[in-house]
Amino acid sequence: MSSLRTGEEPALMREAASPRPAPAGLVTVTRLGFWARYHKTVLGTAGVLAALLLWQLISAFGVIDPLYISSPIRIAQAAPTVFGTDDFVHHIGISAQEFGIGMLLVVVTGIPAGLLCGWYRPLRELTDPLISALYSTPVVALVPILVLVLGIGIPSKIAVVYLLAVWPVVINTTVGIRTIDPELIRMSRTFGARNGRVFRTVALPASVPHIVVGLKNGVARGIIAVVVGELYGASAGVGFYLNLTGQIFQTDRYYFAVVFLALAGVVMVVLLNTIENRFSAWKVDSDS
Repeated sequence: MSSLRTGEEPALMREAASPRPAPAGLVTVTRLGFWARYHKTVLGTAGVLAALLLWQLISAFGVIDPLYISSPIRIAQAAPTVFGTDDFVHHIGISAQEFGIGMLLVVVTGIPAGLLCGWYRPLRELTDPLISALYSTPVVALVPILVLVLGIGIPSKIAVVYLLAVWPVVINTTVGIRTIDPELIRMSRTFGARNGRVFRTVALPASVPHIVVGLKNGVARGIIAVVVGELYGASAGVGFYLNLTGQIFQTDRYYFAVVFLALAGVVMVVLLNTIENRFSAWKVDSDS
């Protein structure tokens, strides 16, 4: 029976006492704290609340004549009247129809046009000057003509939405195709992929984030287009409601419609951001 000398430890005890290195290939996952996970949401909410508080204080202390500026509290108090006697839901439905059809046409025509211009260089060189000119054209100046040609109904508003929103989508989609890493395309062709397959499996997925950015710009311009078109000539819609309440100095109801349009834009941008995050893994990382 063997005995241990003083100061010696069995090998098993030494191994147990010393920490073992983590197996190769495993990644240590650290749980993110609340601030790391939600700091953007917290800061964004704080910024909005600070702006609303400042707005309320400006109104409460009479810095600006109440005839020209409302306040968050007064806007909230006007909501029952706006949705009740003013039939604001009807105006929302008309504007939503104009915006929805216009943006659907933008998606159906603008994205394919941008993909073709980005993929085929001769087509891009042929259409670049025209697209740049149309993008820079002040469409607002054409609204009276569109109303005269198409009438004060929904078609003229759809045309305004389309003309104002389509070009950001075309341009961003074209940029998305043009900025694809050439190495990915060459690698695909090295493995025998033809142009059609390269376009479907490499170019199209990689351009999705750029398409979403174009759609976000198009949504903002489309909301502006609806309001501008209805201000020039309409019998219903949120823009018509703004024109009506502005003329009779119903400031609280006027600002309620403005805030509603802003919130609608924020909701649509959030939805598009969700789509962008879904496809963010397809972005080409230049640092890798």
